[in-house]
Amino acid sequence: MSLTGLVPILKCSSVERSLKFYKDTLRFVEIKTRKGESELEWVYLKSDNTYLMLELVDKINSRQSNSISLYFYTDDIVSFHQYMSAKKYSISDIEKTAFGLNQCVFYDPDGHKIQIGEIIK
Repeated sequence: MSLTGLVPILKCSSVERSLKFYKDTLRFVEIKTRKGESELEWVYLKSDNTYLMLELVDKINSRQSNSISLYFYTDDIVSFHQYMSAKKYSISDIEKTAFGLNQCVFYDPDGHKIQIGEIIK
């Protein structure tokens, strides 16, 4: 038996707002959605070989937190940083890490930390 993949599920206060963010910033596309009585409750997203789920925070059990951090890889950190800056998103400067990557950091609308890194060649 082996694991064949991982799909993080982010708890969101507004799935619509988070969906717009991930589509606009990281170019995810919708695969499936589920609407509740009054609003979008869940969405499954894809960007190349990267998958993500967004799920509405359970209002009854509000102890859920946004303590997850996402780390994505890119093949061009400079272009990604310029793209985010042009869209007026708050993003850190590109920094060289001790583990061989150039990376930058930003946050999604629910405060989830997103790091983007490029392997230094």
